[in-house]
Amino acid sequence: MKLTKIASLVLAIIMVFSLGITAFAEETGSITINNASTGNTYEIYKLLDLESYNSTTKVYSYKVNTEWEDFFETDDAKAYFTVDGQGYATWTNASEDETTAAAFAKIALAYAEEKGINPVKSTKNDGEYEVEGSTIKFSDLELGYYLIDSTMGALCGLTTTNPNASINAKNRAPIITKQVLEDSTNQWGIDNTADIGQKIEFRITIDVQPGAQNYVLHDGMAEGLSFLEFKGVEHISGGTAHTEAAESYSVVTDGLEDGCTFEVRFTEKFCNGLKANDKIIVSYYAKLNSKAVINGDGNINTAKLTFGDPNEEHKTELSSTVTKTFGIDIIKTDSQNTLLDGAEFKIYDAPKDGNEVKVVLMADGVTYRRAEEGEEGVSIVVKDGQVRVVGLDNGNYYLEETVSPKGYNKLSERKAFTISNGNLDAIFNSGVYSTGSGVHVVNKSGTMLPETGGIGTTMFYVLGGVLVAGSLVFLVTKKRMGNH
Repeated sequence: MKLTKIASLVLAIIMVFSLGITAFAEETGSITINNASTGNTYEIYKLLDLESYNSTTKVYSYKVNTEWEDFFETDDAKAYFTVDGQGYATWTNASEDETTAAAFAKIALAYAEEKGINPVKSTKNDGEYEVEGSTIKFSDLELGYYLIDSTMGALCGLTTTNPNASINAKNRAPIITKQVLEDSTNQWGIDNTADIGQKIEFRITIDVQPGAQNYVLHDGMAEGLSFLEFKGVEHISGGTAHTEAAESYSVVTDGLEDGCTFEVRFTEKFCNGLKANDKIIVSYYAKLNSKAVINGDGNINTAKLTFGDPNEEHKTELSSTVTKTFGIDIIKTDSQNTLLDGAEFKIYDAPKDGNEVKVVLMADGVTYRRAEEGEEGVSIVVKDGQVRVVGLDNGNYYLEETVSPKGYNKLSERKAFTISNGNLDAIFNSGVYSTGSGVHVVNKSGTMLPETGGIGTTMFYVLGGVLVAGSLVFLVTKKRMGNH
């Protein structure tokens, strides 16, 4: 009787214990991916076979999948897993965080690509998955430890089917922000103003997301901007910034097919070292050139980042900046608002002395623009009472008259004008100039003075002669009358 009770107790303990242990024979499981991205391909790889597990104590027994045996013998894999003589695999890396898991996933995927290991199931193949809203489900899977890959990046997730697993897709699109430096305030923003010929600094910030893979930055400039030089790449990780070595990327300007001005292609090694929430700051210089748009929509500079599987490329939204430059109309009139020709001007940056703002005559023969470095400046000549000058930044300027219209007095001091986020355009109503528009310069005519030998003295001589002759006639007539 006593032995029977003991046997019954042992049997009961075994039955209770067996409730938490699964030594499945033909059990299958599933993987559900939540927050799946539209247009993204998901594929799953079985790295390890799940031999048995205890759902109560959460103890699992894994063996290496035969297709992956050589991979787990590599030094790269041994940095994360240890496999004993019986083929049982154990995670032995000291870290189990998301960044470490992403690093392991990258080397596993690179191995699969190199060796031609196919995924167990893929959203490329109809019938291998189910979709409901933003959820994707792979069913009828052998139990094991799976790597879920997505074309958006190298890590969607690592999970065990015991028997059913549910994960949140860890891949998110990186974010880029493009900015330009306004030199007058030394502030970064999405717009600035500049002179034609001015060197302008731009920067693009990339907010890194988990699974960074194949990062390529594309930058495209409007016709009015010219790429000058690459400044460098700054990498911020954990709040610490450092200048990234040139070996981590390449700058390409030739042979580009997507209309870009240049590309920055980051190496695989660099991408593998990126962590979630790292920042990459790319800086460079461009010049506003002679083809710049004057005011209007400005001169646009756009950037985007492509990333993920190169065979199924993903890209961020475009991020843009706008650089504007402005023009003025110089109007020359007399005090009656009549247009005058023949005046010549130069522009300076100070009311006295200062630096000349050099200009050159454009191909149309009537418009002047701000000179670029190395170009010789010329005088601004007024024709038909007006002249246009373009390519000027915001600021205060001073117009000096170097030659006045014939018969008119030259200005005694420089004429001040200010550009503030817009052109100074002249306005004409039915051909009549509207006073106060543009940069209006008024000349006064000189005074006509008497001259020796001129018509004024001749008149005196004639009048004097007439008076003398008249006096003689009067005297002769009076004398004859006296004789009678």
